Amino acid sequence: MNDRQLIDQVRTLLEPAEPPPHLRGKVNRMIAGTARPARARSWRLATVGATATVGVLALLVSSVVSIDGEPPAATAQAAEILHRAADTARADRTPAPRGDQFILTTTKGFAPVAGQDEPATTLTRSWKSVDGTHDSMIWESDPPASGRQSTVIPGCRNGRAKEWGPDGSLLNSTRPCTPTPAYLKNLPTDATSMLNYLRRMNGRTTASDEETFANVGELIRGYPPAQSRAALYEAATKIPGVVASRSMTDAAGRSGTAVSLVGNIDRYDLIFEPQTYRFLGWQVVPKDESRGPVRSQVILSVAIVDRAGQVS
Repeated sequence: MNDRQLIDQVRTLLEPAEPPPHLRGKVNRMIAGTARPARARSWRLATVGATATVGVLALLVSSVVSIDGEPPAATAQAAEILHRAADTARADRTPAPRGDQFILTTTKGFAPVAGQDEPATTLTRSWKSVDGTHDSMIWESDPPASGRQSTVIPGCRNGRAKEWGPDGSLLNSTRPCTPTPAYLKNLPTDATSMLNYLRRMNGRTTASDEETFANVGELIRGYPPAQSRAALYEAATKIPGVVASRSMTDAAGRSGTAVSLVGNIDRYDLIFEPQTYRFLGWQVVPKDESRGPVRSQVILSVAIVDRAGQVS
């Protein structure tokens, strides 16, 4: 899902045909859209490979808790978790993917359902084009009865991308586009530059601490190179109000340790595996913990494959 020009690209996209209604939210989370998709009146969709909309998680996090009016930087415990995650990232020697490959991410999402005690769960696989020019694809385990289980996200080739038909199929007609690569090779590689990048992601001169922390979650769920991933974690240590949470179990039942930002209503957690410090997923929980997560997503696996639809 991206490079350093992601935000500029998002704001200059021309509007394509809308995706089918049952996949609007899914597509909007997969590819770059408006800063606040829930309130947008029109769709501004990038082609393949953008990270989830930068404003989505920011909307889930309320104002940060301050101490004597001055929020501190991340606590020592939170900084330790993040530095260990950075060390793990630097040790990753996975070769950079080729431009014609795809980043396959398998996730499970959990969301509340009105009138039900148990949340709805959806297994999703997304194949995102490394260079943004090849057709990506989203597959979900439980589409609506009238929906498609798989939807193609058109790649941008020679400045043109195919449009969607009403049923989610691709038409022969095309629209202007700019490729948005899934491999985030142009992100900063030091903490200070990365923090500045995070604060500008929302298209303003600077973002609030809540938005900045939400943007950390957005980029972690993309595919940054190892050095940029390490810089991302270290940049998070500089965000005021970030704290370490006690040991917890993620929505997939895995034990984890977390760094969190506490708002007026909810707490937003980034969860890591406690031995390897590999990123496991995120969740939003009521601050008083009167109930379970409001919304969560766990990352089950990430792999590089040669074609969309390939699972091994």
